[in-house]
Amino acid sequence: MNNTLSKSTILAVDDTPANLDVVKGILSDEYLVQAAINGKMALKIIEKKKPDLILLDIMMPDMDGYEVCQRIKENAEFQDIPIVFLTAKTEVDDEIKGLEHGAVDYITKPISAPILKARVKTHLALREATQKLDQHNKQLMHEREIIEKIIIKMRSADIFDERNIRHLISPVEVTAGDILLSVFTPDGRQLVLLGDFTGHGLTSAIGGPLVTYILHTFAKKNANGADILQEINIQLCDRLPVGLFFAAILFEISPQKDTANIFNSAMAEVLLINNGTIKDRFASNMLPFGITKDLEIASKKSVVNLQKEDRLMAFSDGIVEASNKNGDMFGIEPLEEFLKQATTHNLPLIDLLTILNEFVGSTSHNDDITLVEVTI
Repeated sequence: MNNTLSKSTILAVDDTPANLDVVKGILSDEYLVQAAINGKMALKIIEKKKPDLILLDIMMPDMDGYEVCQRIKENAEFQDIPIVFLTAKTEVDDEIKGLEHGAVDYITKPISAPILKARVKTHLALREATQKLDQHNKQLMHEREIIEKIIIKMRSADIFDERNIRHLISPVEVTAGDILLSVFTPDGRQLVLLGDFTGHGLTSAIGGPLVTYILHTFAKKNANGADILQEINIQLCDRLPVGLFFAAILFEISPQKDTANIFNSAMAEVLLINNGTIKDRFASNMLPFGITKDLEIASKKSVVNLQKEDRLMAFSDGIVEASNKNGDMFGIEPLEEFLKQATTHNLPLIDLLTILNEFVGSTSHNDDITLVEVTI
């Protein structure tokens, strides 16, 4: 039986034929050994048949081993090939130079057969492990892209009723952990829900379609806000893994727009603003949803009387916790000042992103940013 097809290919590059014979004698029983007597020949062989590992001499005429190594590493197709220098140069600086050029190891001459065999075996095993890991990562990324598309399509299928609303959404990733929903019930109530799943990205976005489905389904049945949140909490407790939970704010605005029920579960304070003045604040008084079924949601609502031009403002913590390179957070005071100006002069909410980007500078945002304004 011919087992040469299963053998790894080693390319030995040395301008001394006797050294090539030594390498062949040591490795030929276990590997397919190809030989090149100079750098140009080596590069041609690599182009024709990509080897699994290269044993490369340093001191060669015309093109030394450093240049050969550099050319290989500059080519994206071949830069993953492990290169081991075989050389009579024994100075530490020579070894450092070889490693800086991209070699994975450095073996000095005269060649020791046990050392050469051990090093070759080790680096081939590392390369195989790296290739498998890369394949697994590509498969995971492919599966992630499919899941993201499913989540995005599920969310985009829902109707967002923008009446009386301005909003700003800036996710860190395609699949955001923040969700913003707005729907009217048949009896005329407006339900606006701003939610924030733990963290961001795919794991935090996975619960979004479930929350959206419950809100829309129960709203069509004229369910009240407390019952909707109770169902959301029960389903998340049953379905979410430990450590993943959902903070949320729900505005339940009466058909006459003269009162609103406000539910705040582990989110920042809701602000009631009129003519640039903060009239009231509504802090969280509940644990996040998805932790315990015993929340007594109905008793936790805040009832507020509304006047014309009142504005209810809610936001996720990605705004106040945005940090600059010094670790300083943006904070609540600059946000409140912006909101007062925005409500007084009807400034675009997207202006907040400009302010935040100037604050964080070169530091990237590490959490989703969502802001919603409901005008009475």
